Amino acid sequence: MTVQKIAEILADRKILIDTEPKSDSFFSRIENLSCDSRNIPPNTLFFAKGVNFKREYLVSAIEKGAVAYVAEKDLNVDIPLLLVSDVRKAMSFAARGFYGDMTDFYSLVGLTGTKGKTSTLYMLKSIFNEKFAKVGIISTNEARCGEKTWQKTGTTPEALELFSILNGFREEKAEAAIMEVSSQALKYDRVNGLTFSVGAFLNLAPDHISPTEHSSFEDYKESKKMIFSLCRKCAVNLDDPYAEEFLAVSPVENTVTFGTSSAADIYACNISEDKFGSSFSVKGLIEIENLRLNMPGRFNILNALCAITCAHAVGVGEKEIKNGIEKASASGRLEVVEQNGITVLVDYAHNKSSFEAVFEYVDKFYPDAKKIMLFGCIGNRALDRRIDLPKVACPNSDLIVMTTDDPGTEEPEDIFREVEPELKKFSTPYIFIKDRAEAVTYAIDKAEKGDIVILAGKGGEKTQMVKGKAEPYIGDMTAALDAMKAK
Repeated sequence: MTVQKIAEILADRKILIDTEPKSDSFFSRIENLSCDSRNIPPNTLFFAKGVNFKREYLVSAIEKGAVAYVAEKDLNVDIPLLLVSDVRKAMSFAARGFYGDMTDFYSLVGLTGTKGKTSTLYMLKSIFNEKFAKVGIISTNEARCGEKTWQKTGTTPEALELFSILNGFREEKAEAAIMEVSSQALKYDRVNGLTFSVGAFLNLAPDHISPTEHSSFEDYKESKKMIFSLCRKCAVNLDDPYAEEFLAVSPVENTVTFGTSSAADIYACNISEDKFGSSFSVKGLIEIENLRLNMPGRFNILNALCAITCAHAVGVGEKEIKNGIEKASASGRLEVVEQNGITVLVDYAHNKSSFEAVFEYVDKFYPDAKKIMLFGCIGNRALDRRIDLPKVACPNSDLIVMTTDDPGTEEPEDIFREVEPELKKFSTPYIFIKDRAEAVTYAIDKAEKGDIVILAGKGGEKTQMVKGKAEPYIGDMTAALDAMKAK
């Protein structure tokens, strides 16, 4: 593909303002796309992205192999410029033109919601494994197809990185792929050039509201709605309070609802829950009797219904769906271990609605247990959690252990000092222990027979994001098992 061809693609999308050819390389072949001046192979089209972008980054990129660049202003260098109105939109549509539409090669499912995306992804992957030889996934934790993995940034990577990974799935002969789609990815055009075979809405609750994310809940909600403009088929959780708003922006003829009432197109009935999972039947557009889900919590039934609906939408049969759901698991998602009379629950819960869901499960199956709650608040973003999480944790717990959770560029002590005034509004005793593994050990040591220790926020993650780097972390479950062994 040539620079000229990409200019034509951007012009068709009404993004291109002007071109400055400057040399014959305007007609040269583009072999790579990049917005990272540290990673520039020969014949790269470079995108000058970000409010803090510096001209020196572009100069470095040219020295390494950039033959043209895309920017919102002329940076006065001697390679062709594609001047655009919005470089982020340009990235997604240029990537679409460069790599193609992945749904020409495999079914692509996109999942969005405030909570449950990762659990649903692994449920759907388990179903897809029953039908397809190779399945690609882009989850909060990993990008993988078969045995091959890709490094990525964030839940949903920037457009160029995202399309490169999805193209990698194609090269690995994937027959289906699933990805989590964050509100930030939708708002900032990371997925704008994609077409989803199926896009699913799981649920909505206030989250990610901060100066660097969403200015309000309304902005967050409107960003989530954008997924349906990118989908051939849509799946909507009819149990969610915002279902009607999402149905209003989805194409009626290509939308399937799921839920726990017969008003949904695909629904669960005869539900029976226990500590370690649930059993239910599925009715409506498909019929599955006596299905067993080995992932506890009522919310996981809705996650399973979402996975079932997406699988049905791409033609997976009922037997394959049943087998896949019954084999499904997700590390660090309401993972329960009982040892010496003490129960440890590890979950990725990191916002108000997911905290509420965890306590609903605990109150149902451990009603008489003393509850020790460990959590932290992430740095630099989702600042509303510093107020919201104590409001849920304190009245539902007997002891709060505050600790570190991806502090970013902030100091964990500073984050705790912001949270502490909210903790003081309740009578629940609390302590702050900066080192997360030490905090887990403390929580386990304080537990007695019959108690439950809830380790929230990290799930199965084995890193802490500190000062822009992923620092190794033993993991909550490993730290807990070590502490229980030594107790």
